[in-house]
Amino acid sequence: MNISVVILTCSQKALTLRCLESLRDFIAGSGHEVILVDNGSTDGTAEAVAHACPDVRIIRLDHNSGVAAGRNTGLRAATGRHLMILDNDTVVAPGTIEAMSAYLDSHPDTGVLAPRLVSPDGSVQASFKAYPGIGVKLRNILRGKSGSSAAETAPTEPCEPFYVIGAAQIFSRRTYERTGGLDEAIFYGPEDADFCMAVRALGLKVVYNPAFTIVHDYQRATTRRLLSKGARRHMAALLHFYRKHRRWW
Repeated sequence: MNISVVILTCSQKALTLRCLESLRDFIAGSGHEVILVDNGSTDGTAEAVAHACPDVRIIRLDHNSGVAAGRNTGLRAATGRHLMILDNDTVVAPGTIEAMSAYLDSHPDTGVLAPRLVSPDGSVQASFKAYPGIGVKLRNILRGKSGSSAAETAPTEPCEPFYVIGAAQIFSRRTYERTGGLDEAIFYGPEDADFCMAVRALGLKVVYNPAFTIVHDYQRATTRRLLSKGARRHMAALLHFYRKHRRWW
């Protein structure tokens, strides 16, 4: 198997089916697989995907295990030499994933590669970010669903940011195994920053390359309500992250 794409979903049937429809040519290609990890959906997502996309491998979890644990479940089951994590609210043009895989082959010093993410209206999103200090993260939680995904700057050339967001990342199986996988103590955020830090600790590059573009229908998962279950889990993950790296800002 050449490329394995792992998609995580939780009760987002329509978005998931749309994403898989955009991958129809990829799924039909030789040497590719798509694994859908259903993270405890209650809206019939798994059943709908099984009916509409019989070639997609579905792993059903009986509860929401979090982003890192859910993705690890799919990544560990994957058989490809290149592994891609992809949010279910994305739309991927034909050939994009194959081209990103070819880039990894021609740039062996790249540990993680991420594309330019754009909104459905074509505006460029913040596809990479600086260190997610506690001030930044608290501000994001307070802003909640009103937060914008727009990028302040839009590089036109490849660059090496602190981290690339987890909506779309591709890396080799060897890199994933050497990092030990995503830190499952992080239920949601900042598992992507933590993984990129682990990749760089191996002496590999984290690369954003705007030559590749994926549409991302930005879905904020945190909430304005600081005492909600989701916000509490997010804050616990952040505290773990800061203690782990001994860095708060």
